[in-house]
Amino acid sequence: MTAGADEELITSDAVRSALAEACPGVRVGTLRRLDAGYTSRQWVADTDEGPLLVKAPVRDTDPEHLRRLIATTRRAGEGGVPVVRFRAFVPRSRALERPVLVQEYQRGTPADEAWESMDPAGRTRFAEDLGQVVGRVHSCAGPWFGDVLGTEKYPDRTSFLRALVDSRLAEAPEDLTSAGRAGLSAAIHGAIDALPADDSPSLTHGDLWRQNVILRDRRIACLLDFEHGRYADRFLDFGKLDEHVFDAFPEGRAAFLDAYGAVCPLPDDWESRVRLGHAIHALSMSVYFLRWTPKWAPQYVRELEQWLATRP
Repeated sequence: MTAGADEELITSDAVRSALAEACPGVRVGTLRRLDAGYTSRQWVADTDEGPLLVKAPVRDTDPEHLRRLIATTRRAGEGGVPVVRFRAFVPRSRALERPVLVQEYQRGTPADEAWESMDPAGRTRFAEDLGQVVGRVHSCAGPWFGDVLGTEKYPDRTSFLRALVDSRLAEAPEDLTSAGRAGLSAAIHGAIDALPADDSPSLTHGDLWRQNVILRDRRIACLLDFEHGRYADRFLDFGKLDEHVFDAFPEGRAAFLDAYGAVCPLPDDWESRVRLGHAIHALSMSVYFLRWTPKWAPQYVRELEQWLATRP
């Protein structure tokens, strides 16, 4: 089996072997596959050390990707964010022929599963809790813009955002929007250049939606999956956050912002920076879904067109 092998070839016996390789001496009882995540496959193993989660990537199988996930998660934990603890990491498992990460299994309910049963007061409380947690994440200052390990560093926000946008545009078709690639590039670069220069990097999560929030007793117990986290402009996180949480519950956004601002104060220009974050998110998602699930790309292209229409 190779890193690009069909996921169905990852058998339970292979996962057990990978867990024994990563955690020698751990006795494993039952093993079950989790129906969660798109970039990795996950299993929960009941062991004599408690339940452990085994994660194996199926898209990006470079071990540096998981090293960044571990480092970013631990940095968030240093800032008081409730995160998982890691048990073991194998850069290339002999059993699975790809990296394997073993971490504690967080019991609880993903917020997206609990959402429908929440009443408005419960959803507002969730928004407040989420504001506090995201505020803690963004309060973790970074020494540079780029990944937490320092493999990729940028001296300032402008160069970081320009490089991020250019990398996405390089993957985009020429006719992604009516402005063409050059017109879209000029519009986003212009918005980036208009930002004030006096801003420091913040830790960002990169994948803020309800599926990555674990609840216990209706309160946030853990924030999962920092695999896209880095030191960046914190308002990049608002793209996915607004789409997947507050588009469906706009009345909770004020509660979120109040709780967020109490932990990580908002600057005067925060709204324009959120709009830019939305545009960069729409660009990233357009490119991503054109590659993996093309039917979802048009909604993000429309968002880009709407953003372009508001530009002077």
